[in-house]
Amino acid sequence: ALVAFLMPFDVQAETLQQAVSTTLTQHPQVESAMAAMRGAQQRQKEQYSAYFPEIQVSATGGRIFGDNSTSRGLSVTRGEGYSHLWEGSIAARQTLFDGLETKNRVSAARAEIKAAEMSVKDVRETLALKVAQTYVNLNRVRRGIAMLKGQKQSVQDYLSRIETLVDDGAADETELQQAKDVSIILDNFIADYQGQVRTLESDYAELTGYLPESGLEASDVSADQIPESMKESIEMAKAEHPLLRSARFRSQSAKLDAQAEKSTYTPKFDGELSFLKTDKEDIIGGEVEDGRAVVRMNWEFETGGGQKARIQQRTYEYKQAMARTAEIERQLERSVRQAYAELETAKRQMENQKQRQELNKKLLETYEDQFEGARISLLQLMQSDNQLLLTRLETLNAESRVLLAQYGILAAMGRLQDALSIEVAASYPRRLP
Repeated sequence: ALVAFLMPFDVQAETLQQAVSTTLTQHPQVESAMAAMRGAQQRQKEQYSAYFPEIQVSATGGRIFGDNSTSRGLSVTRGEGYSHLWEGSIAARQTLFDGLETKNRVSAARAEIKAAEMSVKDVRETLALKVAQTYVNLNRVRRGIAMLKGQKQSVQDYLSRIETLVDDGAADETELQQAKDVSIILDNFIADYQGQVRTLESDYAELTGYLPESGLEASDVSADQIPESMKESIEMAKAEHPLLRSARFRSQSAKLDAQAEKSTYTPKFDGELSFLKTDKEDIIGGEVEDGRAVVRMNWEFETGGGQKARIQQRTYEYKQAMARTAEIERQLERSVRQAYAELETAKRQMENQKQRQELNKKLLETYEDQFEGARISLLQLMQSDNQLLLTRLETLNAESRVLLAQYGILAAMGRLQDALSIEVAASYPRRLP
């Protein structure tokens, strides 16, 4: 049992999908967007309740004093009177016609819910891209550090050998100084990469809520997930991106709110059923029962211009929402174009870097043969070995840049979560019809 406990075990690397799913499940931005969506759903319930009747119940008890002969029957013996008072009433009122105000407000609230739902998806899409960028860069930098530290051992070996040659008189001090300069440059690379790791780990912890303890495995993007035509991607972004769809629903909601305000110029008709019962001394008026079934018309005008101002305000809000929608549409098109340009550039650089890496690999092999034949110095071999490492790092950076450009295209289209097969459970309260 002790042997089994002490034996090392493999830690499974956290995938990008797991990191994204964790972030989208618990990140405060998602929780904030969800709260806004649920608030919009409650607003719809509030507006929808106007379709149902209102019931009012009231009761009054105490003593009253009256000094009005017309309220005390036909026979008046004195000019004033005291009495107990017990009074109760119940009334039910139902809107019959309000100029479609309720219908427009309910429809506006329903459009606001859809806008909030798209906002939740857009927040998740934005966070998914941030996680992907942080994940890929952290994986790149960690691999780079491992390569640099491995090269550091080789450089130390070269330095020791050159120092021995200098001590033996087989090499001059200049070669040793140049070798030390190579070592210092390598130390600078390591320090820079270690700083990047700390920064990226901070970003990772902010997104996921924890530091990655295990290895990372970047996911490749399938070729069929990214349209070859930039025009097709732009059309898909304009049709499906959640940010643009949210803006369209908000403009629709603003338009319906403006129409609801215009309906305040029309008369309102309410139906009312009521019953009133009053118990007082006969001297004040005696018992009274009053039952009614009536239709009331209310037609209100604000002489100060409040109604007109509210209509104008809602109209300008609608125009603002439309302008915001057009702005987002242009921004998305720009994002797609930039993402394709970045992908094309990254692919060209990656191919160039692979060629450089292959050339430097062959050059190192040639130098090794020439060193064995005493045709070049140990310093030249060391410099060639170090140059190969730098080209390997640049190739790694170029590969990561291509992957990030692909993720950028998917995010600009609003399809990154789908491409990563992210499934996040979202509990939406039941929506009213």
